[in-house]
Amino acid sequence: MNHRQTVIAVARRLPHLERHTVAEVLEVTGEIWAAELAKPHSTVTVINLGKLYVEAQQMQVGGAVRNKLQTQHGTAPNKIRRIYYRFRPSGWLKELIEETHEETQKD
Repeated sequence: MNHRQTVIAVARRLPHLERHTVAEVLEVTGEIWAAELAKPHSTVTVINLGKLYVEAQQMQVGGAVRNKLQTQHGTAPNKIRRIYYRFRPSGWLKELIEETHEETQKD
């Protein structure tokens, strides 16, 4: 489901809101969540869906990675930062997905 489809679906469920208003709310929500996720150790919880969060870790650079960096850049740092983008679904969402997949398996 893309942005346009989401706007249409929300506008149908909330007919008192115009599409452009729904679109603006979704865009602002995305901006707020992005700013929050850019902060260290932050989490965005989306009701009924789950949590979005970013983890960063320092990793030692060695072996083939060190050689590749030295070949490309002339030097290689001792450590590099690795960033993980995570989504942890809620129990409700997990159940919904499992039920849906079970039903499609029966067909």
